[in-house]
Order: sequence, then C-alpha cells, then structure tokens
Amino acid sequence: MDRKGNEQVNALLSAVIASNPKLAEGYCKHKIKSQWRDISGEYVANATEEISFEGRKMFVKVKSSIIRSEMLQIRRQLVYRINQTAGANIIDELIVR
Repeated sequence: MDRKGNEQVNALLSAVIASNPKLAEGYCKHKIKSQWRDISGEYVANATEEISFEGRKMFVKVKSSIIRSEMLQIRRQLVYRINQTAGANIIDELIVR
C-alpha cells in the first residue's frame, strides 16, 4: 500500500475510534499500558506486576514497597503524564498497591 493509502486508513481508524467513546477509552487504556515504560521509567516499569483500570482510577501493583513509596510521592506527576500519553483526561486517580 502506498503512503496515501496508509494515511487514509489511519484517518478512517481515527474517525471510528473518535465516534465511539467506549472504543476510544479502551484504546487510551491500551496505549497507557503499552507505553508504561516511557511514562514511569525503566526502574518502575521493571517492578510493575499489574496495571488495571476501574472507572477513572488506575491501579498499579508493584513488587517493592520502596518503589510504591516513591510512586506515591510523584503520583500527581504520573497522572499528568498518563493523561498526556493517552491524549485525553482518562484517569483522575492513581492507586499504587
């Protein structure tokens, strides 16, 4: 497929995602999970066991209590980075377990 064909497919996918709020939310959540290493940094990403969402809350389970404490201190910055990565205000609260 040529470059123009790729651009048309991208535009079509963007339109479909934008037209369905539930699909857009799912896409944003997937994007957050797939880019967690870039959002949180390598050290935190390596210690992360699980990421889940419930409503507008994001739950992150980590292996280390030290990392948990550090994440709690920068929680607001992480929420900001998460929403920036998603391209939308997808979460209000980050809960670290």
